[in-house]
Amino acid sequence: VTFTMTSAGSPEIQNLIPMPFLGTTAYAAWQVSLVVALFMAALGYAWIARMVRQAVASGERFEARASDDAFTQEMRLPPALLSILPLIGVLAVFLMTQTLGKWALLAALGAGVAIACAVGWAQREQFGEVFSRGATGAVVAITNTCAVVGFGGVAKLSPAFASALQAVQAIPDSPLIGAAVAVTVIAGLTGSASGGQTIALPLIAPHYLDAGADPQELHRIVAISSGALDSLPHNGYVVTTIRAVCGETHASAYRAVGATTVVVPIIGTMLALVLFAIF
Repeated sequence: VTFTMTSAGSPEIQNLIPMPFLGTTAYAAWQVSLVVALFMAALGYAWIARMVRQAVASGERFEARASDDAFTQEMRLPPALLSILPLIGVLAVFLMTQTLGKWALLAALGAGVAIACAVGWAQREQFGEVFSRGATGAVVAITNTCAVVGFGGVAKLSPAFASALQAVQAIPDSPLIGAAVAVTVIAGLTGSASGGQTIALPLIAPHYLDAGADPQELHRIVAISSGALDSLPHNGYVVTTIRAVCGETHASAYRAVGATTVVVPIIGTMLALVLFAIF
């Protein structure tokens, strides 16, 4: 999840927020972004695979709940390759509509929905139920995220927040390191990558641009670093995924979530800083 939302070319809002502040595009520093994304994907997969092996070795098994979707042999599912067309459509339309700015996001996601409907047309009698569940899930996600961002807005007004911002801006050496630490800390305090960027960028973008940071590199560092400490237990996405989507508790599920959405992105941020320093 994290490497897709912060990578170059992603239609996720976390990749789009820096654009007006830095005068960049969604494909800023795509070469380094590609290397970091592949690294994060590989490390995250290896870590999860190791956790699965350990769970199986300790006797854990999958247990279905009554609320889980039931699949039968009679269900008509589209071919696997055909099912990735909506994702390809989203990326293709997003690439072709870059001149529309943030409206490119709506165009891309709208195209993805249309293609998904076309792919699943054989089961169109279920569209109503699917759209209803999707809308319900969206409301839950929006509500959780708004609550967390609201918390971040209150935290922004506290003396501790101002002190933390001053401390990270005073970090010597590379402006990119200071920006990475600043965005990571603020995203952690607010519990939201997008909320952290929205709060941090108006404050730090002029400071680090004046310090000589390259806008393309700064965009990518801000995006990647925002996806680290944002995923602490109080994050809206974490709460929604663990509680609403998976029906689990933080005690049982957060270890895997924290590994892939906190530790891996932190390592990815460090890798990006090293690559920018070298190249």
